[in-house]
Amino acid sequence: MMSKSTKAIKLMAIGLAACALVSVQASASQGVIGNPKQATVSKKLLWKQEFTGKSGSKPNSKIFSYDMGGGGWGNNEHQAYTNHNATLNGSGALALKLQRIVVDQSDLYETCPIDTPGNACEFESARIQTKGKLNFMYGRLEARIKVPVGDGTWPAFWLLGSDISSNAWPNCGEIDIMETKGAEPYTVHGTAHGPGYSGGDGIVNTKTLSSRLGSGYHIYALDWTKNKMVWSIDGKVYHVVTPSIVGNHSYVFNKPMFMILNVAAGGWFAGDIDPDLNSAAMSVDYIRYYSLNGQGRVTGSASAIAAGKP
Repeated sequence: MMSKSTKAIKLMAIGLAACALVSVQASASQGVIGNPKQATVSKKLLWKQEFTGKSGSKPNSKIFSYDMGGGGWGNNEHQAYTNHNATLNGSGALALKLQRIVVDQSDLYETCPIDTPGNACEFESARIQTKGKLNFMYGRLEARIKVPVGDGTWPAFWLLGSDISSNAWPNCGEIDIMETKGAEPYTVHGTAHGPGYSGGDGIVNTKTLSSRLGSGYHIYALDWTKNKMVWSIDGKVYHVVTPSIVGNHSYVFNKPMFMILNVAAGGWFAGDIDPDLNSAAMSVDYIRYYSLNGQGRVTGSASAIAAGKP
């Protein structure tokens, strides 16, 4: 028969062992035990645009040029692009404005491949790009954007291969960092286009939020390193593309690319336009470009690089 003192000592030992087990389990759940260290990522800001300036002023011409005109842009779109629909709002953001227009049939107007009198474009909008002025290769490119609201709107933040003049699309490569359509107001699309996987066959994934994208600003980002591209919204990854995903096709993204921002209306992607939609706007709070663990390079004209110097 066990003495009271011996029994007390054994009970104490059991209690200490139980406490130690609980301590180990708690430490493991907190990542102290059995959880290898995650690789750290070093970021360095290389270039930025904050869009400070007077209301109505245009984006910096040292950096951005305008794509102009109608024609449907290969997607049966309903807008003509101008050089006056992208302006600063005076509160630190760039606004790309989509506006329904009234066409004077007796005057000159832009045409689109749509069923209107004279095939006249129904809207005017803005498409700005950095071709010939600024190129990015690898790193993290992100923008804080509030997308427009309304069925038929089609905003985008994207990249094209800087060799497009000698290497036609889709061989030059296209990276859609952000696309949305007004008819799906909760969902963002991220897509890679290249030879054999372009247009409707692009390598795409989506992220659907619990609130409408157009109800506020979100950060749309591409983390881009050699042989890997990672899409995220507000820091949450939703799409990854590597050469193995492309398969037997050419992976065409290990090279410099230039940036585009635009708002389209209608077309094959966005679909029918709300007949009551008269105006909408995409607001860009900032654009920032970082190196990732030393990978990342901005090239182009000295003035364009200097205009975004951190």
